[in-house]
Amino acid sequence: MDNVSLNLGNSKVKFVERSRGRMKIQIKLNKEEAEGFKNFMMVRPPQLDEDTFFKQIFFAGCNVMFSQIQEMINQHKNSSESSEEPVVNNDEQTEN
Repeated sequence: MDNVSLNLGNSKVKFVERSRGRMKIQIKLNKEEAEGFKNFMMVRPPQLDEDTFFKQIFFAGCNVMFSQIQEMINQHKNSSESSEEPVVNNDEQTEN
């Protein structure tokens, strides 16, 4: 099975704040990315309309990204904790 990958490095993303707490997100894709996305849309389940499918793809990507960021934060915390040497209180050592 071929991997599907969208590289958004050269793409333009536009966020527009709307009234009543809504937001509009616009992603401009180059010709190759647009063709890949159109091909990906062919696997859309027939019971979903395009708007719902777009939203599900977007939020699934956000969830994966959040998980990856959370994992990196946890790894950083663990590496920071393991690299710190325990602090020995000199007062406690002299009392013994």
